[in-house]
Amino acid sequence: MTVCSDISSPPLEFYTSSNVPTGSDVDLGDAMAAKMGLTAVWANTAFNGIIPALQAKRCDVIMSQLYIKPAREKVVDFVPYMYSGSTFIVKKTGGLTLTKPSDLCRKKAAAETGTTVVGFLTTQSAACQKAGKAAIDIRQFSTDPAALQQLKIGLVDAYGTTVETAAYDIKQNAGQFVMAGKPFNRIKVGAATTKNNTALHDALTKALSAIHRDGQYQKVMTKWGLTSDILPLS
Repeated sequence: MTVCSDISSPPLEFYTSSNVPTGSDVDLGDAMAAKMGLTAVWANTAFNGIIPALQAKRCDVIMSQLYIKPAREKVVDFVPYMYSGSTFIVKKTGGLTLTKPSDLCRKKAAAETGTTVVGFLTTQSAACQKAGKAAIDIRQFSTDPAALQQLKIGLVDAYGTTVETAAYDIKQNAGQFVMAGKPFNRIKVGAATTKNNTALHDALTKALSAIHRDGQYQKVMTKWGLTSDILPLS
């Protein structure tokens, strides 16, 4: 089972120093594939092209912290498996004071292309201009680490990503960054399949249920510090 994933968003999916995919999505995907009698093969795919890659049959399923949003539900089917949300991080010392969205007006903000954060920034930038303030200078990058690097070297004031990746980045760069403002867009995340592949969708649903029942799901989420994102079986 080939799985499309943007393998640049720790702790969900990233590469080890030996260039091996790892993370919570990888562990969950591997466990689900095993329940189906398959092996998951991870195909690193840019996030902004990940749904087209699935539609072009370059993979069978997407597992890449893909938020379940109405526009996406029109083109793919989802198997929900966790919660997520978005946030911004800023430099701990001398960084932007960010307590409300309008604090981003006139500022530079980085995010990964194609993500929900970019949509949030675009909407907020329009609100800034409507209020007579300068727009947000939105800088988009192909991966989360590239966007984070812009904050590290001082080329942007804030970096937006998922709460899970933000927490990981803060831990890995002790003392450099803090989360700013309140998390937003809490939402379900799902594994995506094409609309015509009901057999695979149903098999993934059964596999997810199986790893819940045998405890693997809870172990993976605990291992990666994501217990607050656990999505109970319905």
